[in-house]
Amino acid sequence: MTLNRSVALVALVGALSFSVPAFAQFGGTASNKELEQRANQTDSRIGALETRLNQALLDLQRQVEGSQQELRTLRGQIEEARNELETLRQQQRDLYADHDRRLLAIESGAAAGGVPPATGGLANPPDVVFADEAAVYGEAFAAMKAGRYEEAARGFETYLAKYPRGPRGDSATYWLGEAQFMQQQYEAALKSFQAVASFPESRRLAEAMLKVGDCQAALKAFRNARSSYQTVISTWPESAPAGQARMRIEKLNAEGR
Repeated sequence: MTLNRSVALVALVGALSFSVPAFAQFGGTASNKELEQRANQTDSRIGALETRLNQALLDLQRQVEGSQQELRTLRGQIEEARNELETLRQQQRDLYADHDRRLLAIESGAAAGGVPPATGGLANPPDVVFADEAAVYGEAFAAMKAGRYEEAARGFETYLAKYPRGPRGDSATYWLGEAQFMQQQYEAALKSFQAVASFPESRRLAEAMLKVGDCQAALKAFRNARSSYQTVISTWPESAPAGQARMRIEKLNAEGR
């Protein structure tokens, strides 16, 4: 009886000795699977977060570009208002000068006992010329602001045909390019933006060069576009267009172009 108990005890110990490592091994395997599952879940979450982050960045970039476009439009409107104010002042000065000339002529004629000279012989009095110039430009710019780009382009072309070196010649050339660009007429827009350089005193030179790069990028001439953006940065480093040019270059780099 004692022997049988001893044998049974030994058998039980042996069985336990065998079961413990097996249980430990089974338990360790289960833990590895659980860790692997958790790692896969983490990878999936990270991938989803990256996708959402990339989409958020793209949306943010679109918003920034939209805001920049609105800012350019507002700056253009401010500049147009300044130009119109300066034109009105010039018209007023010209009217005063013409009025003084006429009074002087009348007084001179009266002093000499003669007949005052006629004043209706001028084919294009200064006030008429300035008023027409402002009206032609104003109509074209109003069409531009309203999104009637084809009409705006015709208006600016009319202005440049009548007043090629008018006080708003550089702005008319720039907005002609903008109207063409909005109609995806990139080659025509490129020529218009390049033509702004013929007005060396223009305040739109940096903006025009930036748009030159945009046209070249739209035409898939990425090397030329990069060069134009670099020109903006090197020539007008502290300007708003320079900051936009840097963003354009970063985008080209990200797209491998």
